[in-house]
This record gives sequence, structure tokens and C-alpha cells, in this order.
Amino acid sequence: MGTWQVGPFDNDVAMDFFDEIEETPDEQVLKKLSEVLAAVAERPGRVELDEGHLAIAAAGLVAAGRSRSAATGNPSVDEWLSLHRPLTDQDSARLALAALDKVSGPESEWMALWATAGQRTAVEQRLNDLRAVLSG
Repeated sequence: MGTWQVGPFDNDVAMDFFDEIEETPDEQVLKKLSEVLAAVAERPGRVELDEGHLAIAAAGLVAAGRSRSAATGNPSVDEWLSLHRPLTDQDSARLALAALDKVSGPESEWMALWATAGQRTAVEQRLNDLRAVLSG
């Protein structure tokens, strides 16, 4: 699966996405994050594993844009955020919350695999932390 922990950037898919974000001009980062979040939030049916990883990573960056205390837990990402924190707004926060709801719902391969791995509680806590920042 290429996943080592439950953080938003603790998997290969999210780190590949972060590589793309690093190459994106600052003024276009929010648009890129919103596109990823909308693709998941508005998707009918099952959320696939990689889609879940992307949505969690994008939601983590939106949360970091809303609060300096919302570190991602990944040193490379947090270092980038110290210089390139995305300018997020209420709409992006709502979209991130909708994507988190979809990723953690019953139609989510992402959540089902975490539950199978015995990590459901840890993942839910991480998602609740993101939700708290995005709702604030």
C-alpha cells in the first residue's frame, strides 16, 4: 500500500501529490487543492484508496492554511508550509470537510482498509483533528 502511518502525508500517493504542490505557483495551490477535494466530495459511489489519500493530503494543507498550529507531521511538508502556507477560505474549508466525510464514510475503500488494519481509531482521531481546525 505504500503507507507507513496514519498522517495525511504518511503514504506514497500523498507525497507524490505534495511534489506536485511544491511545483505549483503559490497563487494556484488553493485551486489545485479544491479540485482534488471536489473530485472526492462530489464523487458518486465508492471512494478508492488513492482518492482517499489525495483528499486527506489536500484537507491537511487546507487545515494548515487555516491555522499555523495544524502541522502535518511530515518534516518536508511542514518546512514547505513555513514558507508557502496556502491562503484558504471558508469555501475551501467546507469542501475539505465534505471530502473528509466522504472518505470516512461507508462507501470508502480508504476507511475500510484502515479498519481492516486495526487502525480505525487512530485514523478517526487524525480526521477529527483536521475537522476541528477546518470547522474553527
